[in-house]
Amino acid sequence: MGYRVEDAMRHLSNNVSPSEIVNQKEIRVVGLKRSGNHAIINWIRKHHHGEVWHLNKIPVKRNPYRFLYEHYPKEKLKQEAKGNFTQKDCLIYSYEDHALEQITDNEFERKSEQYLGKSAIQYDVLILRDPFNLLASRFKKGYIKVKCPDRTLVELWISYAQEYLAETHLLTNNKIVVNYNQWFIDVGYRQQLADQLNVKFFDTGFNDVKGQGGGSSFDGIIFRGKAAEMDVLNRWKVFADDPQYQKLINHAELRDYSERIFGHIPGTERYF
Repeated sequence: MGYRVEDAMRHLSNNVSPSEIVNQKEIRVVGLKRSGNHAIINWIRKHHHGEVWHLNKIPVKRNPYRFLYEHYPKEKLKQEAKGNFTQKDCLIYSYEDHALEQITDNEFERKSEQYLGKSAIQYDVLILRDPFNLLASRFKKGYIKVKCPDRTLVELWISYAQEYLAETHLLTNNKIVVNYNQWFIDVGYRQQLADQLNVKFFDTGFNDVKGQGGGSSFDGIIFRGKAAEMDVLNRWKVFADDPQYQKLINHAELRDYSERIFGHIPGTERYF
């Protein structure tokens, strides 16, 4: 109730002029946990200069700055939460394991400028990793549940795949879809993504291994500085004969969307 009152008072007082640009660029990143989200976000950050902020793994339908201030009571977060925004060259905020309908909730969308400040341009970046390796990485860490009580992990992956293929249209801010597998192996693909984000391509940060969540599910941070050497496209083989993993992956619709986006992954036909 206190937050609702605070939001109403801010709306009436108009802390920030409606026409004042706070963020030169705003990037909303959406992905399932263990999809290479932190690697790609770090790569995006390092292609931007000046004042670049990343609000990590925020909850849906919440003022991101307010949520972060509750957990990390720093004065700069408090000021942002109150609407006293600093000028930013790029603001990145990321969601993991949420339904797209929750992320694009109409009430939050109406308040987004009040919570984040006005942006000159907005992007939605949707990251998708093939389900065989994604599920293997999550299986390794025990991350089988998602933050969406009415969907399983497999069902949520399928909904992301549908958005990736433009069968749904929930992300509407200059949507950029990222095939993690291709991002990992193809420098030309990374160049294309940089062009879509309207940044000069340096490929800076590609070999970093971020420590969030312990780094890689399989390698931790031992490949820090040489991420390209990680065998991220063959994680599924570790659990190839595990009955619980087989039960997760043996899903006809999952296979169909995987092949449409990632092509056939040799050896995975054993599951079907």
